Amino acid sequence: MSVSFEKVLIKSIKDALVDADGEDRVNALLKMLVEVRESAKMNEDFVAYERITAQLEELGVVLAEEVHVTARIKAS
Repeated sequence: MSVSFEKVLIKSIKDALVDADGEDRVNALLKMLVEVRESAKMNEDFVAYERITAQLEELGVVLAEEVHVTARIKAS
């Protein structure tokens, strides 16, 4: 029986949530899971993308997709 990486991350997040000192661990694990989610999106694996999104929502994680814009003056 194979356990997927995302399931391991979800279980680790749940375990860290009950640990009084687990906030840093939760943040690191969430970052990894969001990166896995984004990788699934870029690879057009929308089933995995939606599954991870649903799992994060079940954990109470609010996802906000943002576009970062930078500006600079063009050299003349």
